[in-house]
Amino acid sequence: MRTSTNHIERRGMRRDIGTAAGACKLAVLLVAAALSACGGGDSAPLAVAPTQSEVLPQVSAVTPVPTSAPVAGSSGTVPMSKDLLTQIQGLLTPPAPALATPIVGAADSGMLLLLVPDNASLTDAGITAWVDAASEVGTRIMPITDSQFLALGTTGALAYAGLVLPDMVHSIATDDIVAAVRAYTNAGGKTFLTFDFAALTLNANNQPVYPIPKSRLSDLAGVDYVLYDKYRDQTTGLGPVVAMTSTLRELLVPPGKSEPYPPPAVATPTPPPSILDTLFKAKAAGTNVPILDAAGVAPGQALYLAPSIADPGGVHGFDPQQFQMLPSYSVIRAPGLPPSTPRTVSINFGSAFKAPVHPTTTTLLPRPTATQPLVVSSDDSASTTADASSDVQTQSGVAAKAAVVDQLEAYSGYLLGYLIYPTYQTEGTYAGTTLATSPNFGLVAGVSSYGAGKVMFVNLPLGYLKGRTDALPMHGFLNYFVKNVLNGMRLSGMPNAVPGITLNWHLDAMEAQAPMLALEKAGIFKTKNFSMHITAGPDTVTIGDGLGFNLDHNPTAQAFLRRMDKLGHAVGSHGGWDHDYYGLNASETNEATFLPYLIWNRTSVDTVLGHPSRDYSAPEGNNPTWAMSWLESQGVVGAYFAGHTGLGVTRQYRDNMLETPKLWVSPVTPFGNYATYEEWQDFNVPKADVSAWYQQLIDFDIAQNTARMVYAHPPGAYDWLDVLKQFIAYGNSKGASKFKWYTIQRLADFLATRNQVSWSQTPLTNGATRVAASHPVSLAEMVWLLPKNRYLKPTGVTGASVADGGSYWLVKAKAVTSLQFDAKPNPTYVPS
Repeated sequence: MRTSTNHIERRGMRRDIGTAAGACKLAVLLVAAALSACGGGDSAPLAVAPTQSEVLPQVSAVTPVPTSAPVAGSSGTVPMSKDLLTQIQGLLTPPAPALATPIVGAADSGMLLLLVPDNASLTDAGITAWVDAASEVGTRIMPITDSQFLALGTTGALAYAGLVLPDMVHSIATDDIVAAVRAYTNAGGKTFLTFDFAALTLNANNQPVYPIPKSRLSDLAGVDYVLYDKYRDQTTGLGPVVAMTSTLRELLVPPGKSEPYPPPAVATPTPPPSILDTLFKAKAAGTNVPILDAAGVAPGQALYLAPSIADPGGVHGFDPQQFQMLPSYSVIRAPGLPPSTPRTVSINFGSAFKAPVHPTTTTLLPRPTATQPLVVSSDDSASTTADASSDVQTQSGVAAKAAVVDQLEAYSGYLLGYLIYPTYQTEGTYAGTTLATSPNFGLVAGVSSYGAGKVMFVNLPLGYLKGRTDALPMHGFLNYFVKNVLNGMRLSGMPNAVPGITLNWHLDAMEAQAPMLALEKAGIFKTKNFSMHITAGPDTVTIGDGLGFNLDHNPTAQAFLRRMDKLGHAVGSHGGWDHDYYGLNASETNEATFLPYLIWNRTSVDTVLGHPSRDYSAPEGNNPTWAMSWLESQGVVGAYFAGHTGLGVTRQYRDNMLETPKLWVSPVTPFGNYATYEEWQDFNVPKADVSAWYQQLIDFDIAQNTARMVYAHPPGAYDWLDVLKQFIAYGNSKGASKFKWYTIQRLADFLATRNQVSWSQTPLTNGATRVAASHPVSLAEMVWLLPKNRYLKPTGVTGASVADGGSYWLVKAKAVTSLQFDAKPNPTYVPS
């Protein structure tokens, strides 16, 4: 059996490559790889599954968390990007002429409306975050001001697909707006209500105040919330968010980004008789939630964020962006340091404070969500069955295939376990379909009827979270709204609607050279296309240690990179010149010192390739904003990113703004607390669990027609060659028409092209919907997904072909600049 000590010794041996002894060891590794490649077995010679319990990260607080609300401006809080006075002025002054103009012309029946204040700037990140999210999930959204919405009237608004009421940008609303939203929904509108929209009203002196006793939109939400008159400083709680596994997958939360809840120490039989029963048992037993334990939360206590008129949800008191600053794993460890030494994480709780839990009076009966079957991809042949080889798998089918119980789980994060989110405390009996809940604070999300309409209420600051590098909740809930509430058509976010995986290889130091060559001999890199990034300098941890690739003077590594480039892999820079030195020391304040490291690395790599590299990853996941700006200026189009974890390729929203609009980021998807082979090996994550997760992730991507990114280092990957081979083989077994491996730059290029697509939906007199689309260059690879239960097979098709995608019609664009088709309603369709 391979011991942890042997593992560390072997890593030390790899660091010796380049010496005579190291050359001999390299030969041994290559012989072993050759035996495997020639039929000597699928496993690497020294790969043995660990038998010990998983070693969990140790989470602590930067400073003790108090038992009462701290003073404003505490360390770790987030400055507000817009003074509330701006919103007040928008309610009291006429809007800008362009925003005051009433909307005229035929309504686009597939367009969502985003309600914003009259004086809103359409370039405000709180608005563009929604516009970009809508585009990425495959729909379209149009900001509409209060004045325009009132002028449109209920009948005019109903001609559009739905209404989104955003958090953060519209926390003050007049009674007229509240009444208009209520009338629209009651008449049959589909409304997406979020967190602090209309949380405040204006009193007789035009001063913002909390309504008494609750939000004026509590009837739409289905529960009472914004209960400031009752709870004051404890109006907003901070804790885990839980949902059924099947629901989380529909919310685009991939396997590995959620963990069973409650924690094992307080687990109940599976499946639990009801979520309420489970939650109360969890509360009675204490938290066993690492972040809450780090805050010193005792049984019977919870964390709170004190709201204020300036910050109606109190969310600026806790900064989730600190999570994207957690360093990734380094394969270089100090000699003699046991590999099971836990990772350590320190959390700044900002202005959060501890106080007794208030017994929730929200009655909830969550259950697995009945959802639309999911499109995968299709060739042009018909496929209507939902088995493992078909174009469609239901979420329950994915769960059954992976032997996963549909159980209660909570959002989780790398090194952190269960994540914590701000939610308002809620009260009342919720009659709708519960999507997500809080163990201590009540309803987090659900869909309910209101008159003839529907309301999806999400009690989370989605815009704030996205601006602080956690876009997964916004994109997930918006996707759910479009797909399951509206049952709308969507533009696939994948080339030719073929989902896949990005496998990003990080070549950190000379230690990786022997195993990367062994992986090549084992045939791993014959599979295309991977992103492969190298740190090119001579050193790694400290200047002068000689542990780096020294690419400029390393003909072996140079030849390897050229072979990989010729095979179609995307070869690029991993920082940073000296891996750990750059990753642990570069910051927002030392650009002058560390920009040269990026320049040296890129120059070295591009010289070897003979052409500019176009995708990138940062050592330790450390991406200062100046580094990203410089990369964008150099033509890099995609980069590994430690924020927005679990999401597909997306825009770099960060610091409450959109950074580097031409540089897309590829967030890493972790497996629970860890994300790469060395971590799983060093911290005793069982091989079988990793293999199962890889397969579940591929199934998830196929089911949700998306792509997620995972990464690996050659040393650990070679140690578990059997797991790696199973992962690649499972993906390849799906067939090229249903699954592909994508480089970061390939997806970035596609999404940049997709962003230039303009399309519309126009109702026709015969009841059909006419879709017209255009692109300045070509619509090639664009595919529209039309749910069959709502639409008959499209007719009048020009510039595209129609394929059967199981539960969806797939309208596949040709290499043309415009297309058109008509979609008649399915006579059996009954809106939800």
